Amino acid sequence: MKLSIHQSARSGFTLIELITVVSIIALLFSLVVGGFSYADRYSKRQKTEVTIKAVRSALENYSQEFGGYPDVKNPSTTVQITNKSYIVGGAACLYQAMSGDGTDAINGVKSQGVPNSDGELDLNEAKNVMLKDMPKELWTKSGQIYFMIDGFGHPIRYVKAAPVAAPGSTSASAQPRTINLSTYDIWALNEDNDNATRDSVEVSQSAVLNTASQVWTKNW
Repeated sequence: MKLSIHQSARSGFTLIELITVVSIIALLFSLVVGGFSYADRYSKRQKTEVTIKAVRSALENYSQEFGGYPDVKNPSTTVQITNKSYIVGGAACLYQAMSGDGTDAINGVKSQGVPNSDGELDLNEAKNVMLKDMPKELWTKSGQIYFMIDGFGHPIRYVKAAPVAAPGSTSASAQPRTINLSTYDIWALNEDNDNATRDSVEVSQSAVLNTASQVWTKNW
């Protein structure tokens, strides 16, 4: 039997209800202090904030369940959105880690079922759901790739920290690939349409990019 990604047997206040309430409150507030364009951006940013917080909490559950954070299998994978290239490997990894739908975007995971995502869950996959009641508004599909998105429809970026190299060792990365050296970097571009392929370490090393990233929702 297949279940939809957002199907749940639980009752109560779901994530989609929380996002809806936050979006309505943000929209009403921003309409008071600004125009419709501002209100729309503000509402989308609030949706992104709620999404990132929910994903971060679910990542801790994933780490406890599987002994570590999910590692991106194909970090350089890109998709075209409105004629612009976006890196989507991390967003695809997050989709599978949060929803339980597939494993082929997560490095080092052996699947007990169909490895690719299909938008539904079998009984084995349902056991691995980390973000329950994940609404359709939090993910999308491009070609055969399912991935998580922010309030503006951009792929959420995610990079797991590289293992710390011991002195004299060559078994681990000598160069950090994240700002948070022991966990992961996660960020959403929000209104930024110019730095879709930049990573967090690049931003930390460039004053220009650091200024541009002020509109991002990020965990550093």
